[in-house]
Amino acid sequence: MFKQIYPVIGDEKDLPFYVVGLGLDSWQFPIKRAEGYEYPQIFLSRSGEGEVIINGETVKILPDSVFYIPPFCPHEYHALSESWFLDWISFSGNQVIPLLEKWKLNKFTHIPNCDVDRLRRIMTKTYYTLKSDKLYGNHYASAQLYDFLIEYRKIADNRLSSFYTAQTVALADVLQFIEEHYSEQIKLSDLAKIAGVTEQHLCRLFKKNFQLRPMEYLAQVRIQHAKDLLVYSDKSIGQISDETGFQDSSYFSVVFKRYENVTPGEYRKIKV
Repeated sequence: MFKQIYPVIGDEKDLPFYVVGLGLDSWQFPIKRAEGYEYPQIFLSRSGEGEVIINGETVKILPDSVFYIPPFCPHEYHALSESWFLDWISFSGNQVIPLLEKWKLNKFTHIPNCDVDRLRRIMTKTYYTLKSDKLYGNHYASAQLYDFLIEYRKIADNRLSSFYTAQTVALADVLQFIEEHYSEQIKLSDLAKIAGVTEQHLCRLFKKNFQLRPMEYLAQVRIQHAKDLLVYSDKSIGQISDETGFQDSSYFSVVFKRYENVTPGEYRKIKV
């Protein structure tokens, strides 16, 4: 079902990042902009086929693709099939262009055959944030937009490909296991066994790639999931502690404050 939103922009213009418009499951009608569009745009191709004409080049867009169009860049795009559906987001902010320039991503970019699921999840969450909170929604969406841009960068520079070397396939297996089992009791020895390496070697891999020890990485994953539950559920601190693998709510509060500088209860009051 097609959804779109154009939030009213007020003092959000002072934010480093803010959402100008967002659409989900949009059937794409032909667009031609001889002078470009004033805001950067990122598109996810969901189904069907389309074509982008930009910088004298014609690019065919297939499903599971991402493409970025920079501001004020003349372009046009249109469907090649009856069912070309896109998700799209346009955005601005005083740090958007400097950040994209720093990442060398402020140019037309087309990334075919990529995993767009996390980008889609962030966009969906951002849509409902903007929809449900007319007063502060765009401020919350600012942080979600930054998360989205980081994920886009990871896809654009193909950093995940580094996991598919002889040395780091094991690390990818561990990361997947942590994401799927963070709520369970996990030991360093469990992770080393999954990777098929010694505990010491696993620690070196994590230090090299994340500047963290494996158990520190696990704690951060648990805290991130706990933050979502604190904001988007009515569950008690004790329930959230259990569901994110901490079991002891006092220890959960200590670890949470170490990373977020506030207790879980204080975080919920600030964010909800």
